Amino acid sequence: MPIGVDFTGSLIRAGVVENGGVVQSMTAGMKAGAERPEVLDTMAQLVLTLARRPETVGVAIPGEVNTEGRCWRLPNTVGFEGVPIAWELGRRLGCPIAVENRATTAGLAERLYGHGRRHASFLIVTLGTGIGGGLVIGHQLYPGANGFGAEIGHICVDTGENAPLCTCGQRGCLEAFAGARSLLRNYAQLGGTAKDLSTLVVNARRGERAGQKTFEGMGRALGRALATVQNLLDLNAIVFSGGVAAPLDLIEVHVREELRQRAFAPPLAEIPLLLSDLGESAGVIGAAYLTAL
Repeated sequence: MPIGVDFTGSLIRAGVVENGGVVQSMTAGMKAGAERPEVLDTMAQLVLTLARRPETVGVAIPGEVNTEGRCWRLPNTVGFEGVPIAWELGRRLGCPIAVENRATTAGLAERLYGHGRRHASFLIVTLGTGIGGGLVIGHQLYPGANGFGAEIGHICVDTGENAPLCTCGQRGCLEAFAGARSLLRNYAQLGGTAKDLSTLVVNARRGERAGQKTFEGMGRALGRALATVQNLLDLNAIVFSGGVAAPLDLIEVHVREELRQRAFAPPLAEIPLLLSDLGESAGVIGAAYLTAL
């Protein structure tokens, strides 16, 4: 049976997958600043604990890779730029390895076992510390020619000189408005107090103005970005996943308003906005099937 590995940056999940379900799994935490050998060794150890002789292994990483499994960049993890991750793990495990971006991998899981069974073309938007995207067109996963497909988090939604600075170095990116850190920063600027996102969500749902305005800003930024996507691709659905996707009820009306204002034609604006039900297993499930592509 295939094994999927999902590396979040701070956690590695590995699981044996059968018929779209994780039947056995293990996790290991990674300390901030963990370097390449430690990360790769931990991945290999988890896999070998699950299967002494693994048949195939797929790996989802929070960065970009090319079709050979060489990493273009892996933010917040030391020493991965230019590293042939697939080769390094293959040397440790002695089996075929495939490596892909986490959001793209989530898109594959969604295509196989989620909303993709009903919608031929969709974008999955992963909402967390960063904003990622995975694109499926005509039931086919599209990672892009160089592994950078569907980087919706870095669509510019504000061209103003004072637009917030994104971690990528540009200003006005969607991620600077809708990532978890940005939400907490914006909430504090509006007078709110919260150490984590769950507190912000609770406050917003009970009617606190600062919380509601924070999610309104997030929803409008998302709507502007998604209108651009829809004007280009005319998809069947948008699927949200990740830790920041849970409060979809707080942002959906604002996303829809922006879509209706900015989409080229009414049908583009009425695209279904869906919440993934695959949860935290999506990365492991999608990764397990990467070698079959």
